[in-house]
Amino acid sequence: MGVKRFFRNEIKELHDFFKETRSYIVNFSLGSTFRNVGTHIEKSCSDMWHTIPLMIRGMKAEAKKRSDLTIVMLILILLCTGFVMIWSASMYEARLAGNEFSIVTSQIKYAAVGLVLMYLVSLIDYRHTRKYAGFAVLLMFVMLCLIFVDGFSGEVKGATRGLSIGPVTFMPVEPTKIAVLLFMSHIMDKRISEVHKTKTFLKTLIFCGVLCLIIVLQPALSSGIIVAGLIIGIFFMAGGRLSYIVALGGLGCGAVAYYVLSSPWRVQRLFAFLDPFADLLGSGWQPAQSLMALGSGGLFGQGIGNGVAKLSYIPESQNDYIFSIIGEELGLFGCLFVIFGFLFLVFRLLILGLRAPDMYGRLICSGMGILIAIQVFLNIAVVTNSMPSTGITLPFISSGGSSLVTLLFGMGIVLNVSRNIRRKNN
Repeated sequence: MGVKRFFRNEIKELHDFFKETRSYIVNFSLGSTFRNVGTHIEKSCSDMWHTIPLMIRGMKAEAKKRSDLTIVMLILILLCTGFVMIWSASMYEARLAGNEFSIVTSQIKYAAVGLVLMYLVSLIDYRHTRKYAGFAVLLMFVMLCLIFVDGFSGEVKGATRGLSIGPVTFMPVEPTKIAVLLFMSHIMDKRISEVHKTKTFLKTLIFCGVLCLIIVLQPALSSGIIVAGLIIGIFFMAGGRLSYIVALGGLGCGAVAYYVLSSPWRVQRLFAFLDPFADLLGSGWQPAQSLMALGSGGLFGQGIGNGVAKLSYIPESQNDYIFSIIGEELGLFGCLFVIFGFLFLVFRLLILGLRAPDMYGRLICSGMGILIAIQVFLNIAVVTNSMPSTGITLPFISSGGSSLVTLLFGMGIVLNVSRNIRRKNN
C-alpha cells in the first residue's frame, strides 16, 4: 500500500507540474528574466568591493579555527597516490622526451599551487563567497564563449576546450564547476521557500540547458554531463520535488542520446563500448587495452613501474585512464584502496553538509561531494568499459593542472565551512 500511495502522489505531482508549467509558460517574460539576472549580477559586482576588506580582516580570525583534518589527510593521500601513479604511467613517454620525471614534476608544481590556494581560501569566511557567485558565473560564461573566438582558443586532445590568454592556457570548464556550485548554492539558499515551485524549476532548467549547451559544443560532452549532474544534485539537496528531478534527468538523458546518435564517430564509440574486441585495432583499442590492463593486475598487481599498458598501448595513460594503470600495477586491492578513499571523502563531505551552520554551507559541502562522486563514478565506468569512452579525469589523481587547482580551491571553501562548524560546536 505504501508503494502504491508513493507512486500515486508522484503521478499527482507530475500532473500538477505540467499544469503549472503551462500557466507559467503563458505568463513567462524572457525580458524580465534577463533584467532580473542583470540586476543580480550588477548587485554582486557592487558588493564585491565592499566585501574584499572584510575578507582580508577576517582571515586572521579564521586562522585560529581548526579545519577538518580528516579531509586534509584524505586529499594528501589521494595526491600522493596520484604522484606515484603519474610517474609510473608517464615514465616511458617522458623518458623519450628526455626526462622521465617531467610530467610528474609539473603535477607536483600544480599541486603545490593548489594546496597554497586551498589554505588561503580556507581562511576566508565562506559566507563572503556568495557575493561573488553571480559575477563568477558571468565570467565563466564569457570565458566559455571566448573559446570559440580565434586568437583565444587552444586545442586540447583535438577539441577547442582550452582558453589561451597570453602565455597561460587552461580549461575554463574546470573553474566553471566551482562557479556553478557557488551560484546554485546561493540561489537555492536564497529561494529555499520557492524551490518546490515550477517557476524555480524552469529557471534552473534554462540555466542548466544554456550552460551545458555551450560546454557540449566545444565539444566536451563529459564535462556537460558533470555540470548538469551537479546542478540537479544541488537542486535535489535543496528540496526540489522528485518529479522535477526525474524531469531534469529525463531531459538530460534525451539530449545526450540525441547528441551521441547524431555524430557518426560517437556512434562508433558506442559500438566499441558494446564489444571493444570486435574492432580491436580501431575504435575498440583503448577500452580493450584498459580491460586487459585491469585483468592482468590480479589481486596484488605487477608492481609499481612494471606494467606494460603505458608502453603506448594506452595513449596518455596518466590522464583519463590512470585507473587502469592502478589496476595493472597495484591490483584489485590497489583499486579498492582508491575507491574506498573517494567513498570516505564523499561521505565526509556529506556529513559536513549535515552539520553546516546554514543552508548555504550545507549545499556547498554536499555539492562538492556530488561533484567528486560524479567524476569518480564516470571515470571508473569508462575505464572498466561500463559506459562509452569519454574524457573524464580521476579527481586528485589524474594528470592535469586546471582540474587539480580548481578542485583544491573548492576544497578550501569546504574547509572553511568545517572551521565554522567547529566554532559553532565549541
